[in-house]
Order: sequence, then C-alpha cells, then structure tokens
Amino acid sequence: MFKGITLVSWSSKDGRAGLLKPAAIWAGVVWALTSTVFLCTALILWVFMTAHEVFHFSALILAGVWLGALLGGAVGGRTAGYLGWLHGVAVGLIYYLAMMLLLAVWSTWLPVWFGNGLVVVILAAVGGVLGVNISATRRDSLINYTQRKRFPV
Repeated sequence: MFKGITLVSWSSKDGRAGLLKPAAIWAGVVWALTSTVFLCTALILWVFMTAHEVFHFSALILAGVWLGALLGGAVGGRTAGYLGWLHGVAVGLIYYLAMMLLLAVWSTWLPVWFGNGLVVVILAAVGGVLGVNISATRRDSLINYTQRKRFPV
C-alpha cells in the first residue's frame, strides 16, 4: 500500500536525525549574553563619565536585549548551517531564561519582562534564519569566486 513512499528519512548515519547542534546553540547564547553585557557596560561607563543625576535607560536596555537575541540567533543559525529558525528559537529560549534569572535576582521588573519573552524568541528565530542565509550566500559567492579564479572566461 505504501510502497515507494518515504515517511521518515534519517539524515545521518546510525539512525540519529541530529536536528539541533548543541555547539551552535551555545555559540548563539554566548554571543547574545556577551552583546547584552557589552551594552550594559557601556551604559555604566556613560553614567560614571557624565555628571547627570537621573538616567532613563530602560528603552536602551530593552533594545540591547532584543539586539542580543537577534545576534545570538544569527550566530546560532550561521554556526549550524541549517534549520536556522529552530536553532534561533532554542537560543532565544535559553537567552530569555538567563535574562529572567538575572532579573529575578537583580530587579523588581520581573512581571514586565514576561511579555517580552515572545519578542525575544521571535527575534532570535529571525536571526537564525538570517544567519543561515548569510552563510549560504557567502559560501555561494566564495564558490563562484574560486571557480572564476581557476577558469577565467
């Protein structure tokens, strides 16, 4: 009845599909956290170097968290080379949980950040898709360049 129809296809040997690459996920999480720490350090230095008494950095911190999610997803997708959206979602979830842990210890804004979880995960997934496509575009242009070098027209 189902002759010639493939329902499941394993993409690697030994019967393991290997959908997610843990190294790619951790690389994305490290980039996301590092970029956020860099932004917060820059803001702290700005506070120390200026003589103002009141600073309102909540929008900048939120933008930094979103940028960190986007960069982390892009690095995760580029490192994996495939399924960028899935690697981005995994990076976004881990990054969001790390940020929630930091905010639970450090701040009282915790209820506000629950609403940002979906945005962080979506931005990380978009970053993962962008990361896979950037690496594919770069790889294709490199292949075309090497072929032109060898066989000039």
